[in-house]
Amino acid sequence: MPLPAIYTTAFDLAQPSGGKVTVLALNKILAVSGLPPATIDKILNIVVAPTRSRITKGECSVALALVAMAQKNMDLSIENLTAHREGSNSDEASGSSQRDVHLWFLNLDVIRITFAPEKEGIFLFRHTNYIVESKARQTTVIRRYSDFWWLLEILAKRFPYRILPNLPPKRLGVADEVFLERRLRGLTRFMNALMRHPVLKNDPLVISFLTEPVELALWRKNVVISTEDEFTRKLPISESLVKQVPMDLELQLESIKRRLPASVEYYRSMVHVMDRVQKRTEANAGDYMRFSLALNALADCEKHCHVEECYSCGQLSQGYGKVGSHIGQASNALEEQARATQRGVVEDLKRHRDLLVSVMELMQRRERAKESGLVEMLKKRITNQEQKLTHLRTTAAATAAAAAAARAEGAGDGGYGGGEPGIYDAQIEKLVQGIQSDRAEMEMQSQRAILINHTLSMEILYYHKSQALIASIYQNFVHEQIKTSRGLTDTWESLSPIVHDLPMEVNAFN
Repeated sequence: MPLPAIYTTAFDLAQPSGGKVTVLALNKILAVSGLPPATIDKILNIVVAPTRSRITKGECSVALALVAMAQKNMDLSIENLTAHREGSNSDEASGSSQRDVHLWFLNLDVIRITFAPEKEGIFLFRHTNYIVESKARQTTVIRRYSDFWWLLEILAKRFPYRILPNLPPKRLGVADEVFLERRLRGLTRFMNALMRHPVLKNDPLVISFLTEPVELALWRKNVVISTEDEFTRKLPISESLVKQVPMDLELQLESIKRRLPASVEYYRSMVHVMDRVQKRTEANAGDYMRFSLALNALADCEKHCHVEECYSCGQLSQGYGKVGSHIGQASNALEEQARATQRGVVEDLKRHRDLLVSVMELMQRRERAKESGLVEMLKKRITNQEQKLTHLRTTAAATAAAAAAARAEGAGDGGYGGGEPGIYDAQIEKLVQGIQSDRAEMEMQSQRAILINHTLSMEILYYHKSQALIASIYQNFVHEQIKTSRGLTDTWESLSPIVHDLPMEVNAFN
């Protein structure tokens, strides 16, 4: 059986040398799989001897296969892996999507969105175009906000039980620059959230959105867009799919649902606070720059002292210029920190906030679907139809018996008006067909429920893996703080000898 392509991708990204990768590189890959440290350690002990520091591609693939087994709550051993591989031919198609999710973080495309140079339309109804660039595909297309909205509407119909990212809100009338900038960042988060999702990123519609060079409205007129949900295409299901749904799925979903509202509020609060920090830093940068300009202007103003032979005032004037220059450097450092905070920690926190909101909305969609009670309705209808069918058959049998008795006694045809033996056949046939139809529908709904639960288990796995991105938020934030602090420290330290050389003796100003 050929190795899944994702195993080869993982091995290549670990930067092999001489056909081998380091155990440290393998550990980094396994560490973001969402497994507990003890499980990762067990996998490493199975695959790698304690004395070795490098492993082959085959050994790396075994480790990744053990990761897949651990995600299914299977016992970890080479024997179980072999048995699983031998018996998994029929499960390959359904299992491949799960393996893809295990390494969803690899080979992520990065989408960059910028404003197109000019708006289109007449004065009050001019709209903004966006340049959408895909780094992995090396494509560039022009899209409108309404195109993004249309894409989300179709995805919502096709993937009702997936974690769908949110779009920034609509706005009627003329939008100011602040609103447009926020919308641009929101659209960027939306598209990159699609690229992080292991299923949505491969949807043909998403790919066309990123690659079709023509205006999307024109392209839509020439193609047939299916809004059929993903489950319709997967019915009937294989028996193996049932085994892939975790036994404690309901408990996991309930635990997530219980924590989400508070988590969303905490992230909203953190976004608000960091937004204020960013604006204060930006304001500090502006104040420092104004202070620098005032000092430079003062240096010009104070260049000539009223005392012709005064040397000290000249030194002070030169000092103003040097202090102003260094404060200008501090202003630039703070301005860069403000920009880094905006595109870094603020956007990263919003990214995770958006994910939490999307998961919460997924839970709400599931609850609404459960409340519809279609299966229960079908069960009640089948029960009612079966009762009617029993009654009709009993009545038909009694009528037939009575008619037979009447004929035997020579009562003639008129003894039981409407009592022909076949009078109930059409009604019985209609009820039988209705029961069969409802049972077929109930079986399909039962299979659909299994597919939905399997999808939900994959989505919460994806959500869990997304936690691996949180560490980078704070790593990058701390890195930027250190960078700015060092830059400011260097600026102030280089200014220190200059200000200490300024004349400060009273006698120097005689």
